[in-house]
Amino acid sequence: MTQAMTESRADTMAQVVESVVIGGDLAKLQPAERVSYYRTVCESLGLNPLTKPFEYLVLNNRLTLYARKDATDQLRASRGISVEISARDFLQEAGLYVVTARAVAKDGRTDESVGAVSVKGLQGENLANALMKAETKAKRRVTLSVAGLGWLDETEATSIPDARPVTVDPETGEVLDTQPRPRTQPAAGERPARVNWSAFWAEAKRLGFEPRAVHALAGTTSLAHLDQGAIEDLLNLMRDKVEQAASESLPLEGAP
Repeated sequence: MTQAMTESRADTMAQVVESVVIGGDLAKLQPAERVSYYRTVCESLGLNPLTKPFEYLVLNNRLTLYARKDATDQLRASRGISVEISARDFLQEAGLYVVTARAVAKDGRTDESVGAVSVKGLQGENLANALMKAETKAKRRVTLSVAGLGWLDETEATSIPDARPVTVDPETGEVLDTQPRPRTQPAAGERPARVNWSAFWAEAKRLGFEPRAVHALAGTTSLAHLDQGAIEDLLNLMRDKVEQAASESLPLEGAP
């Protein structure tokens, strides 16, 4: 009886996965099926679903998943993927900054991906934030690529104008809302998202960065002028530094 029930659940899940692969729209699944699909995807990739490695968004009128930083971090750790920056280029005429990241899997396979951002007219901190974003984007894109995954990563998902983030209850699979994603650059007369400074400094401390090290990494003596998007990029850079230091068994520069 137990074997029959197990086989029945396996057949049902196979049908669910098949319907998603063919239709490409998670909205067509029942809430419980979304939960099963999410957990099955995580299990197949060796990811911990409790860390929410994927989030949902509506793109081209279809509900789909995109990979968060937790997904690419876990993929690099579990699959022995090492990533290094192989090139940094300013394309002056196009107004672009392009970073090329090279990944090497533990089986010897290699791959390269670029992270490109517009830097036209940017100066000071805005320029610095764009440079950090390009590096983060390149690293995450090449991680997904060398792992053979075609998902959007978090930095790409946030730059698509018509993409709408969706909150889905991880326990029930119910779609809770489909609010438009806050824009990095607010429209005229629009107030930018407020930065939760207490949460930011708590996370910086958890990562092992003192205030002086944070300011040095950001290249400024004050962070007060940074918006929420820039703060997220800075936190991602700090996490990348921690990961790099751990992999190389080196102390963090400026950390206590």
